[in-house]
Amino acid sequence: MNLPPQLAPWSEWLALVPLEMAEPLGQMLLRLQPLVGRMTGVAASPDTIPVGAGSIARRGPYQRLLLSEWAVLDAAPDEFIRRAAANELLFSAPEPQVQRRARLCVALFDAGPEQLGEPRLVQMALMILLARRAGEAGADFQWGVLQEPPTLHAKSRKLRALLDARTLTRVDAAHLNRWNETLGSLGETDEVWQIGASGCGALARTGARVNIEVSLLDAGLKVSITQRRATRELLLELPAPGIGARLLRHPFDPPPQGKSRADDMLSLKQAPVFGLSGTWLAAAREKGGVVLHHVQASAAAQSGKPRRRRATPLGLILVGTMLGYVERRGDFLTFDRFPGRAFGAPRILDCPPPEQFQMPPKAGGWLSTFFMIDHSPTGAGARVFMLDVARQLACWTVYGQKHKHVSDPRFHQVAEEVVGAIQYARTLLYATSEANRTTVYAMGAKEKEPTEIAAFSMQAKRVLFGAPAPARQRASWLYALQRSDQHWLLVDDNFKVTIPLMIGDGGMVMGVARIARSACSAPALLVLSADRRTVDLRSASGNHVVLQSEQPIAQLVLDPTGERLCWLTDSRNLSVRALHGSEVLLHVASAPERGAA
Repeated sequence: MNLPPQLAPWSEWLALVPLEMAEPLGQMLLRLQPLVGRMTGVAASPDTIPVGAGSIARRGPYQRLLLSEWAVLDAAPDEFIRRAAANELLFSAPEPQVQRRARLCVALFDAGPEQLGEPRLVQMALMILLARRAGEAGADFQWGVLQEPPTLHAKSRKLRALLDARTLTRVDAAHLNRWNETLGSLGETDEVWQIGASGCGALARTGARVNIEVSLLDAGLKVSITQRRATRELLLELPAPGIGARLLRHPFDPPPQGKSRADDMLSLKQAPVFGLSGTWLAAAREKGGVVLHHVQASAAAQSGKPRRRRATPLGLILVGTMLGYVERRGDFLTFDRFPGRAFGAPRILDCPPPEQFQMPPKAGGWLSTFFMIDHSPTGAGARVFMLDVARQLACWTVYGQKHKHVSDPRFHQVAEEVVGAIQYARTLLYATSEANRTTVYAMGAKEKEPTEIAAFSMQAKRVLFGAPAPARQRASWLYALQRSDQHWLLVDDNFKVTIPLMIGDGGMVMGVARIARSACSAPALLVLSADRRTVDLRSASGNHVVLQSEQPIAQLVLDPTGERLCWLTDSRNLSVRALHGSEVLLHVASAPERGAA
């Protein structure tokens, strides 16, 4: 498991849970660590019986006077008297016998109703911290539950046993009395930690008291530790609800996996395609066809069954739960399953002339496909856009959505020299670049013609689009223009900010997004490293590692909203997670890996 260096001290426990849950749990450990502190050293025994000469001193009883001093007395009595008056005589100093006793740290947890849910996450973190703390001091760690019979458990890695010890019974005087009798046999230097709700009574012997409460005014938990008459408090932020639920219910289970068959082996040549909302994902199968996976909103949600289509499409788009696709059959194109009447039922059309629409020579590669629909009687109609291999944007349009007889599809070429295109909801953005001029256009579902929204006096090899601001204003989109193999230009804030950026280490730019979750954070390029194992966001102010993969990454895709990231490894494992987070929302293992399991 590749954990950040600051989490290395607790790797023994964090290795028990999947990586997407280990990092949020590790952040809780980092926040709580200063409150717990280190275990105090072992106190010396009051026994001071000399067992030998530990050093030489200028004071002491004369029975410990060095033999050399007695020789001075015999040879020069006056010198001996002078040295005695001046405190210059030398004595052997005693070495007290230090008896070190075995130290023990005991943690007792309240498993009652006030500690159900989120407080249990703090108890789990404290158990890890106290076990590690005792190990560093060379002491033993044992734990128990206040509501259970007074039995101490020695295995600190049994996190499941702690989480399963849930009860609706509150701690009462009988529970405390039983534990007081058990704790009476502990040594003077042993520690006792009582962890639970503030309303719970206190044990007769408690070295530290931890109170965990749900904050009524702030989001998070209020944690206070009282030890040696000093109280330290912390408002602890909790992991995302999905991660927290998994830590409490299924902490040691792997991330949800899509249910697939052996013939669903994924193709490494075709990048997966996100739906417009980012909640569905289409992946190409090695032997042809498409498999669809539902991307859950959180890792705690149950994964659904995948959907499959046997035919290999020329292009496809996911609109909601519908998979619209274009299929090539000889000299004909079949449009099917798009929303609405126009392209909902199979519609077979002649292939356009090659000079107007150039298709790939072999089946298997998907052309970028977009779909918009306007239901008004005199509106723009239903339109299917496709970007061909010659960088031409073509369109098929059908009018009359609400009439009994819709019009025949009309084909026309929208633009040439297209270097980038993306669709977000009901808006299509694309960029053309020719004659040292790059122009960005936008077209809404109700607009019959595109609108020029930006122009740059430069030639661009590629133009990437990032997710828009919450206001969905077209000028608020992020843009990344590739000027050469290594030089990029980031455009932000209604085209007022341009940031040059160079990628000179052989990394591949796969998208543009913001360096953090906030809409006001700096723009950055999403880069796949040259060894295809690291994904990071690179901005003018620095780099932020997003993902580290043990297997080389064959395909990397950012969804149109800029919120979710999908990667396909060389071992054909497909995963989806939040771009700014560690929660794995979907994981589909390769067929050989499932067979081995």
